Amino acid sequence: MALDTSNFIPMSAQGNSNAPRSFSYETTDAIAVVEAANYFDDLAATTGGFGLQTNDFIFCTMSDGTKIYQVGVSSGVVTLPIEVAFA
Repeated sequence: MALDTSNFIPMSAQGNSNAPRSFSYETTDAIAVVEAANYFDDLAATTGGFGLQTNDFIFCTMSDGTKIYQVGVSSGVVTLPIEVAFA
């Protein structure tokens, strides 16, 4: 499936700051789908997106597990270089 932005919610103040921000996301997609290339790219857009930035965090509940991701963003491409999984 694809990213459902209606389930992507800011958890912290979204002020103009360089401090990392936190987001919550819930999906019926599996971990492998969410971790695939380009899943979160639309969220990096500053116009029509969430302006996701490097070092932001996503608390993500998926069909087969829950993880916290620290985000990397380069040229509009979102990567998930650091993750913490929960049993």
